[in-house]
Amino acid sequence: MKYLHTAIMAIALFALAGCGGSKQTGLPATRKAPTFATAAANGYVKDLSQTANDYVEAIRAKDVRKIKVLTPKLTEIMRTRQTVAKGLKPEEASKLLAWSYVIMRQIQDAATAAAPSASVPNAKGQ
Repeated sequence: MKYLHTAIMAIALFALAGCGGSKQTGLPATRKAPTFATAAANGYVKDLSQTANDYVEAIRAKDVRKIKVLTPKLTEIMRTRQTVAKGLKPEEASKLLAWSYVIMRQIQDAATAAAPSASVPNAKGQ
């Protein structure tokens, strides 16, 4: 899990070097969050959605303090996904795990979008 925490922090800090930001709020996957048969799974979805959206908002705002506060929280929520999934039917567990993966991918994409593009000069130095 230390790797997950480090990876999340690295993505966020990489994004801080960027300029500008999108006005769009909320990750697409959180706007279409799934529902499940158990309260634990629905609580997980709610917590992950809120924290992921707050995290992306902090990335876009380049708010290092907020990113540092949210990184361990996001890591802890992601750490519980296997336990929550064990309480679901196999098809629902797969749906939960796939949705969690999409959230993490969208966080990564938001961080990449917030980072500056590296412009590589051509052979003529342009």
